[in-house]
Amino acid sequence: MSDTSSPSAGLAARIADLRAAGAWGELRALLEREAGEDVALGLVLAETELRTGALVLARDRLAALVPALAFGDAATYRWAVNMLGAAHFELGQLADAEAVFGEALALANGAGDALTLARATNNLGMIANIRGQRTEALTRYRLAIPAYQRAGNPRGLAETNHNLAITFRDLGDLDTADRHERRAIEYAREAGDERLLAMCQVGRADVALRRGEARVAAAGAQVGATSYARLGDRLGEADALRLVGVARTALGEHAPARTALDRAVELAEAGGSLLIVAEAHEARARLAVDLGDPPAARREAALALARLRELGATDEVARLEAWVATLGARRG
Repeated sequence: MSDTSSPSAGLAARIADLRAAGAWGELRALLEREAGEDVALGLVLAETELRTGALVLARDRLAALVPALAFGDAATYRWAVNMLGAAHFELGQLADAEAVFGEALALANGAGDALTLARATNNLGMIANIRGQRTEALTRYRLAIPAYQRAGNPRGLAETNHNLAITFRDLGDLDTADRHERRAIEYAREAGDERLLAMCQVGRADVALRRGEARVAAAGAQVGATSYARLGDRLGEADALRLVGVARTALGEHAPARTALDRAVELAEAGGSLLIVAEAHEARARLAVDLGDPPAARREAALALARLRELGATDEVARLEAWVATLGARRG
């Protein structure tokens, strides 16, 4: 990776436009043609791989790039370190992710870098939430918000409000969750980021489902899935389709539920996201119960539990194990 020259002005402008719009699939295709051995373009290509669900490619590319960047521009190095942590996180490698985010946080504190500090703090909050440490997650998110405000970064404010919504949703406070999702949507629109907007819309659909508004949830999640597919974000599409399937199951619409969930599992397993794979298999388990097939439900639940245990999501493991235990009294 000896070529560190800057891209042409035209290419640089095109990259900036696509990044600002969240058009990660189109940007990835462009950079796969143009990046070559250019380190700067390789770093943005890794970002596109991360955003489009090519998680192993992103992790491996970043693992190769980060050491080479350690002696270059310090801000670029901090960004690359944080992205490497994000790749580990998305793959469910939480211990590795936590260590790398901790390094990014230390680097950011030393440099007075509000943006990297916000990103690393937000990401550590996500790890805490997966582990069931809700108070720790909320504390991290509330520290990230003023840092994003100092950095003037609406995209980060959207992401953190979305994450706050997830934690409040997990705590059963649906009104507060919905308020944060609405705020996240406002920031996503301010940022002009279509992918982020789709993520927040799917988040609101999830809150609607938990309120018993299954038809609203199905419609919202389908809009999100369509947006993700257009943008080339296969893991986002998988998560949205998983929610479509859950909502269709609640409505008794079993055929479209199965179609959505089968596609969700396929996309999630191809991308390697342990959390989305686990949630999609759990959704298929619950559909199987609705269809009167407890053995299939147990098989799907076992697949979900294996991923959740690997993640260290102890609260989710306990919850799902308790549900599986109820299947023992059912026929089959």
